[in-house]
Amino acid sequence: MSVADLHYASQLLNNGPSSQSILHSVGSPGEDTLGQQLHHNGEQTMQLMPHQIEDAAFLASKQFAGCFSGMGSGKTLTALEAVNLVGLQGDTLIEEGRVLVIAPPIALHMWAEEFTKHCKFRAQLVKTGKVDLDPLAHCHVMSYEIATKRALELRTWRYKIMICDESHALKSTKAKRTKAILGQGGLCSYVTHSWMLTGTPQTRWNDDLFPFIIRAGADKLRRQIGQLTLNKFQLRYCNTRQQKFPGARFPSTIVIGNRNTDELNYMMFKEGMAVRRELSDVWAAMPALTKSRLVVDLDPSAELRQMLRNADKQGDQWVEENKNSEALATMRRLLGIAKIKHSVAEIVDRLEAGYGPLLVGAWHTDVIDALTLQLAGKKYVTHSLDGRTGANKKVWLQEQFNDKKLDVLVGQISAMGVSLNLQRGGNRIIVIEEDWSPAVMDQFYARLHRMGQEQPVHVDTFVSDTKLDKAIARISGTKRAEHVRVLANNGDRL
Repeated sequence: MSVADLHYASQLLNNGPSSQSILHSVGSPGEDTLGQQLHHNGEQTMQLMPHQIEDAAFLASKQFAGCFSGMGSGKTLTALEAVNLVGLQGDTLIEEGRVLVIAPPIALHMWAEEFTKHCKFRAQLVKTGKVDLDPLAHCHVMSYEIATKRALELRTWRYKIMICDESHALKSTKAKRTKAILGQGGLCSYVTHSWMLTGTPQTRWNDDLFPFIIRAGADKLRRQIGQLTLNKFQLRYCNTRQQKFPGARFPSTIVIGNRNTDELNYMMFKEGMAVRRELSDVWAAMPALTKSRLVVDLDPSAELRQMLRNADKQGDQWVEENKNSEALATMRRLLGIAKIKHSVAEIVDRLEAGYGPLLVGAWHTDVIDALTLQLAGKKYVTHSLDGRTGANKKVWLQEQFNDKKLDVLVGQISAMGVSLNLQRGGNRIIVIEEDWSPAVMDQFYARLHRMGQEQPVHVDTFVSDTKLDKAIARISGTKRAEHVRVLANNGDRL
């Protein structure tokens, strides 16, 4: 699709015939064909699937929009094709316009390389806050931390396009990065196009979407809630309660559920704020993702035994009401440690059966370190990846796993949710400690279950026969149902 096709595509999206006319021109989403080539100035650079071509036209037609397709569905190339559709054109670089890409640290090298490769322009990777921005570069690539610190400076560059990768990082209205990028006078006010990319725009409750929606459709939201405040948004789209924390003078509002989710879904996907595709919608050849929950024995400490006895005396809601407390965090960590002995035995059984390399997920660094040490002690090539791991080592670990030079990669679930592509290495996942959020878990599974995976992916979650693990499963299941409702797009075009 050339730059000139943008106007035609926009007409189809907004007033013309159904999207099937676009899809049929490049092939059906259910076919194995990859569709058309990504074009720039007449050159073919990378094959695109039909949904990427269509969604790129959608982004290019919007000043502010989201691409919320499932993890591993090719959002990076979609955004790059949208850049080509908008076009960096003019007699001078200032007239042509520049692109600002903001992404997690692990994804920065990838964005710089892919922009240069597919858009045929120079990209500068801004690694620190002290690096001078290159005036001859068409694209500046930096982390959320650097963009936040240099927001005032970045405003003066008047970028034509801003791409925020893994934009769920902007879900908190109180965070400095959200204020610097999406807030009043934020960076998105100084660019022509702002595109938010994430497979998990909602990781907790509906209020995660507030910063995006207030930018993407303030008028539409005002019709529903009147005054555009987080409190008004929560009143309409969330179930809340008041909770007083130790040391606080006044109680705080805590979100405990969702409401009016279908209305929120319609506003986002039917009124032109965002597009979403599931992997199964765009690639008929996508292998299955299967899951099982296996009960493992515990090797508990005396402290954990007492904590579990106390928890058994509480009502079913006790865990949910106290999930953010220090006491429950300690119990979760000790429970993870208590699973290690028998979990290692299960992992070894799978390795001996030829199922490696394995991706193993945990939450606490104590658990990660102990798992890595015990497996390495059994002569298996084992490495860990967590919040302490530098960006260069993450890239190395990705290469080692995909080249099948590792037996086990033990990953911290929160640190492995983005920009790690491990689908060439293996197809087996083991989870020792679950996160409360199913969206966070889906991000972790998507390291293996993504486009390019050729084998069915199976997840074994090791759980204990305790009230805590049962409560985590129940809470996660409730949240998953809500996430499906708010993000369901059923493949329909906007």
